[in-house]
Amino acid sequence: MGNAILLDFGSTFTKATVVDLDARKIVLAEKEPSTVGVDAKIALDRLYDKIRREIGEENFRQARKLATSSAAGGLRMIVIGLTPTLSIVAGKNAAFGAGAKILKSYSGFLTDEDVAEIESSRAEIILLCGGYEGGNTTAVLHNVNMLGKMDNRIPIIYAGNSEILKDVKIGFYLKRKECFVVNNIIPRVGEVDSAHAESLIRNIFLERITNMKGLDKVKSAIERIVMPTPAAVLEAGELLARGCGSEPGLGDLMIVDIGGATTDIHTYCEPRAYEGAKIVGSPEPYAKRTVEGDLGMRESSGLVIEEIGSAQAAADLGITEEQLGSSIGRRLENIKFLPADDPAHRELELRVDEQIACYACRTAVRRHSGKLEHVRSRVCPLVQKGKNLSRIRTVIGTGGPIIHSGAPGRILAEAVTTEQDVKLNYMLPRSAEFFVDTDYVFYAAGILKEIDPEAALAIMKNSLKQV
Repeated sequence: MGNAILLDFGSTFTKATVVDLDARKIVLAEKEPSTVGVDAKIALDRLYDKIRREIGEENFRQARKLATSSAAGGLRMIVIGLTPTLSIVAGKNAAFGAGAKILKSYSGFLTDEDVAEIESSRAEIILLCGGYEGGNTTAVLHNVNMLGKMDNRIPIIYAGNSEILKDVKIGFYLKRKECFVVNNIIPRVGEVDSAHAESLIRNIFLERITNMKGLDKVKSAIERIVMPTPAAVLEAGELLARGCGSEPGLGDLMIVDIGGATTDIHTYCEPRAYEGAKIVGSPEPYAKRTVEGDLGMRESSGLVIEEIGSAQAAADLGITEEQLGSSIGRRLENIKFLPADDPAHRELELRVDEQIACYACRTAVRRHSGKLEHVRSRVCPLVQKGKNLSRIRTVIGTGGPIIHSGAPGRILAEAVTTEQDVKLNYMLPRSAEFFVDTDYVFYAAGILKEIDPEAALAIMKNSLKQV
């Protein structure tokens, strides 16, 4: 079968993973500082030179060459729905499933202030949803009219009540807005149909990214960009959980991916009801991804500390709030800061990094998790909102802050329930085994899944190290 060259064009690095498809193993993993802002082919050519030296010119020429991209911050979206627990949740899940980063969501009737905020955002796609089939029309048509007031031409995907489809299309056409139509995300009570929306979001993203983000010059050097990088990780995780053919998966699992600006949480488990609880709100997907844009190691490190409280964070570290403030300031001033850059305080900076990662994991997992709520009802006094994660027993860490940490197990342990979580009614893993993706292969496995799922599963299992 030969080799597969699996690439990722990111804002910081362009990465390459070369897989021997016959042996089902990685033969080379390299990265170069990204050049997507100027000419993405510069970094790509450097990687290709290394690959040629490793596998030979003939093997290089015959290898499959596929890629993902998260360049320029990935795919930025706005989600607009009617209710926070139904269409907004379903719309967010669809956007996250497609690999997007949600800048903001709006529910109900849009205001002029909302429209001005959307227009000034850096959103690349708007997802407009709401209304069961034959249901609400008033609020949706109001929002169509309000979005028509925007001067810019952000593409709009309509995934709502099809009863007013003709009015929606005419409304956007008259205002010269680019509108795409997909199936209603919530056609009926308790039913979600997001596959069409997710597919279209990815297609729009891939069509634009190769022309808008410095990637147009690499088209001739690769077969294609398959999907956004986060979507590839989501696909890889599902393969790892479910297995492939005769090779079993790991079962219910969670992936924690901490970066400089965001923390992504992926979970893979059937959306079961907690014991004795009734599920309310939008149905949850088997494979779910959330992105917390205010939880990261560098750009958003100050927001992580704000979430915890600087006094508590300083106490946890055994330092003063002034020392903590100076440490966070270094990260905000230089997002490429490394503890080794400050030899005099290296040990302290390593501890600060580890503590920020712990806080990011703790907060992101709890935002991802569903919760239980006691209500006054003789029939069912306990309701469940969101996804039940209590049966997950495997937690995997990926991303530099976890992979290169001196204590990855301590960071990942923040995903497991505590006595306080029980009191707050979170449905978190009760216990778990912890692993790290040592070779950072999830993005590559997500691409490889399309052409050789068994090889993709093998390289992921080989990359996992228990901690």
